[in-house]
Amino acid sequence: MTRHVREDLSTSVSNVQATALLLGLGAFALRVVVEFGIEPTSWRLSFAPAFIVYAAGAATALAVPLLAFARLCPRPRPAPRTLLVSHDRARPAFVAATSPWMVGPFVIMLMFLAGNGLATERAPDGDVSIHAAGWAQTALTVAVIFSIAAWTLFRGPRVELRPGGLLIRNVRTHMVRWDSVLASGPPAPVEKPRQISLLVRRQPPEYGAYVVRILHRWLAVDAGFLANSIRHYVDHPEHRAEIGSRQELDRLCATMEI
Repeated sequence: MTRHVREDLSTSVSNVQATALLLGLGAFALRVVVEFGIEPTSWRLSFAPAFIVYAAGAATALAVPLLAFARLCPRPRPAPRTLLVSHDRARPAFVAATSPWMVGPFVIMLMFLAGNGLATERAPDGDVSIHAAGWAQTALTVAVIFSIAAWTLFRGPRVELRPGGLLIRNVRTHMVRWDSVLASGPPAPVEKPRQISLLVRRQPPEYGAYVVRILHRWLAVDAGFLANSIRHYVDHPEHRAEIGSRQELDRLCATMEI
């Protein structure tokens, strides 16, 4: 059953990522329709009606993809109590990937806002157009915003449990060796925790310790399961060499269920 859950999670993450991108493109397309279709119509009205028409069009263009995402991709409850197996055989790992259910709406809004980067101008006949010099600016702006959206979706917060330690990616990326984690790993999370905190010993010649925080709300994994898994490998170094194999993940999940 655990393996089926893990395979379902892998498929679900990929499907939700694809859905977020498609709906983001839809939001961008609707924003373009507002720019070239609804906005010129509003120019023929007085200020108050024009503002209402334009605002209603823009709000609808954003609301439709967001509501569709919420409908098509409901957030799994409870959060998944498993990890993914890395496909990179050169770097075996168990992966807590970015939660597309959390970042999906942000990606859709970001791609919608790319429509604001259109270098449009009002033609004498009242139509909206993009002048020749504006196409390069438009293409660059849209490409940059789309790249940020894709990076957020596919390269956002992430935690990897590797044989040699932990890779923790938030805004910055930290590589933490197992034997550097103090106090048997992170404490068990309290109710509705905001983050998991690791106390990490500094490497010689430096002294002392520092805290690395895992923003688990942005990860596709249950916070308690992730914290307990980290603690398990801190306390049981004999199992670290097998990290990255499906058999070891089955054993870990079975251990966490006890």
